[in-house]
Amino acid sequence: METVWLNGKYMPLSEGNVSLEDRGLLFADGVYEVIAAYNGVPFILDEHLERMIRSADGIRLESPHTTDVRRQVIHDLVTRLGVSRAMIYGQLTRGSSRRSHPLPKAPTPTEYWFARELPPVVTKNYREGVHLITQPEERWARCWIKSTSLLPNVLAKQAALDVGAFDSLYVLEDGVITETSAANCYIVRDGNIFTHPANGRILGGCKRALVMELARRAGIGVHEEFIPLDQAREAEEMFITSTTLNVLPVTTLDDNPISNGRVGPITGRLMEAVGDAIREKCGEIVMA
Repeated sequence: METVWLNGKYMPLSEGNVSLEDRGLLFADGVYEVIAAYNGVPFILDEHLERMIRSADGIRLESPHTTDVRRQVIHDLVTRLGVSRAMIYGQLTRGSSRRSHPLPKAPTPTEYWFARELPPVVTKNYREGVHLITQPEERWARCWIKSTSLLPNVLAKQAALDVGAFDSLYVLEDGVITETSAANCYIVRDGNIFTHPANGRILGGCKRALVMELARRAGIGVHEEFIPLDQAREAEEMFITSTTLNVLPVTTLDDNPISNGRVGPITGRLMEAVGDAIREKCGEIVMA
């Protein structure tokens, strides 16, 4: 059964409610996290919980619960759900107060977590790669905060789906690529990995940190640099990473193939490396 933990209480997800004046609803005044679990074991859990605290600090919101409490809640939710592959979602807002832009002086935050089954893996996407389109970067300059203000991301994702693509790749005014609507992006050039620096223009993904570490262990060069769109178009390989996607090959950009239009060897090695890391921590899974 899908269960929600809302402000300290467990209940069926369908019965969870928040105030109409919750600032998360009125102003997107909140942050969130998404965590994947395999064989009932949350993967890189501490890294996600640490990022949630950083995000809350970034909007001047004091966390009402400790990491130990959240860790226990997440394990309880996954156990209650009773499936092998789960997605855990948590949101922390500044809570309910009379609608007014200034921050309330003594807020009572709203926090909830729920778990649900991950959708089946689309194996074709990992065998053949996916298609991205480019979109102008229209988000704010604090993307390192995992904010609930995701309307630009929603519109960018839908723009891709409308033309049969998987996602949109953001491009800044100066022509530098950043990330997609929901994943970090990388190119391969001369056998090395290049990705946008973890500044205010991207969300520093927990899976991003893992992939970069695994690449370095494998002797693959990793560079955090600004990547012009024309270099991305001429890349040897391209891939994206996220909590639920892990390492996903990109073989087409704006209807043009990346290199030969096939999944490249560096991408393949990293797919296997992440799969090995998940198996080591969580046990056997079907697809990383």
